Amino acid sequence: MIRSQSIPQIAAICSAICAVSCHANLAHSQGLPNPIAPVPHTKQIDPAAQNVLMASDSKATGDIKEIWPGAAARFWVTGWTTKDDTITWTVNTPAAGDYAVALNIVNCGHVLIDCKLTDPGPVPVEITGPKNKLDFTVPHRVSSMTDEWARYQLPGTLALPAGESKITIQAVPTDGKPFNLALFTMELAKPNVIALQDKEAAALRSSTKWMVDSKYGLMITWTSVTMPQHGAQKSYEQAVKDFDVDKFADFVAGTGAGFVAWATSWSTYYFPAPLKTWARVAPGQTTTRDLIADLATALNKRGIKLMIYYHAGRTDKDFWTGTGARTMDKAAYFKEWEDTIREIGLRYGDKLAGWWFDDGTTFYYTLQAPWKQMTEAAKAGYPARVVGYNSWILPDTTKFQDYACGEGGFDDRLTNEDELPIGGNGIYLSGPHKGLQATVTLPNEGGDWGHISADKPIPPPNIPTPKMITDIQKSVARKLVPIINLEIYQDGTPSPATVEEFKAIKAAIKPVT
Repeated sequence: MIRSQSIPQIAAICSAICAVSCHANLAHSQGLPNPIAPVPHTKQIDPAAQNVLMASDSKATGDIKEIWPGAAARFWVTGWTTKDDTITWTVNTPAAGDYAVALNIVNCGHVLIDCKLTDPGPVPVEITGPKNKLDFTVPHRVSSMTDEWARYQLPGTLALPAGESKITIQAVPTDGKPFNLALFTMELAKPNVIALQDKEAAALRSSTKWMVDSKYGLMITWTSVTMPQHGAQKSYEQAVKDFDVDKFADFVAGTGAGFVAWATSWSTYYFPAPLKTWARVAPGQTTTRDLIADLATALNKRGIKLMIYYHAGRTDKDFWTGTGARTMDKAAYFKEWEDTIREIGLRYGDKLAGWWFDDGTTFYYTLQAPWKQMTEAAKAGYPARVVGYNSWILPDTTKFQDYACGEGGFDDRLTNEDELPIGGNGIYLSGPHKGLQATVTLPNEGGDWGHISADKPIPPPNIPTPKMITDIQKSVARKLVPIINLEIYQDGTPSPATVEEFKAIKAAIKPVT
């Protein structure tokens, strides 16, 4: 998620335009679009992989620009508005072969894209390789502003020779109407590789029935920067030591939530347990007490499952620093990531019901993520564990997951009968999240995802209680699972207004029988 505390201008746009709660830490972003570097790097093509060609790594003409080029997370290019604009990649292929092409693209989107067209229509584009061309018409997707992007698998294949060659995409409109495209990536993969990955992803898929049966869950962002309501903040070690898990679990039981997604590494990279792998990367940023184990035990006794939210989170050093993420040793990074996640999974076994991984699309995917190995590591110790990689407003970019994280709001998911009908099974039938369990993740209060303000109370709920109840009821009808982020103080207590709100929600959604 794009974290609003880091880039106020993004938060303002998100809240004003689409109510997207911005949830990744982009402290090093420069905020405004800059021109793409004039000299593109050569993309080495792996015939056995899904190859991600970032639009921001291309050589572009005209006014096409990369948005937030200084951030560790990667975004799209915008300003693609004329038929003379071109986007070109230089690729190097070890052997000649035919590659299927997919585009992550939006036609006149409205979130963080300056699109003012009143009547956008379909835009034909042409992908030109060294030996052949592919034609595709990008439709204008009629959907909510947080769900306009789509991933289109194009018909046909592009023939690439051995060695270096160029691939260019260009709009070829014939009607003279204005258009406005934004492009995130082009993907190249051999058809047999796609088929194999589909098969392997299906074999790793876990049931999300328990999420649906829960009706709704909570996300709790409690980290090293969480503040008390009044007075001095405790050290992280002391706050973890003093945290009353039974009191917290009683509170959760009172909300009626069936699970908790516990966030520890948002904004800073800490974990409340004595993990060896974590301590190796971030010395001094683990704790003696295993709070996760104690939380899981307390919640499980009350019939509530525990998930973990994970963010790469290194804002001051290492990989998560500006453009350093673009040139780091990616194999070493993902090996370390897998070791860390595997240790956590093995440590907690079936007490850890799921993972909510942030920046799945804007970070991991852009680094050519080894999705299969990552998901296998995430399910270590408990194969039924569910996994989701957050795509924010962008399309899901891997099938090696069980549910769509759904950052955004209710309205965009409660009106689309084609993708998520009333009376369905909760699995998206089409669209950018096709085949995944539907969830929606949103903040409950009017502050941030975590309580990070000193000597200030938790803000009141964002959504009036009657509307929240109605939206959850509508979600239940579609088997869409709300994950509602609640602020808590450093001692683990919520605001009285939140307690009262969820008493009413529980009574309406889960009445005593």
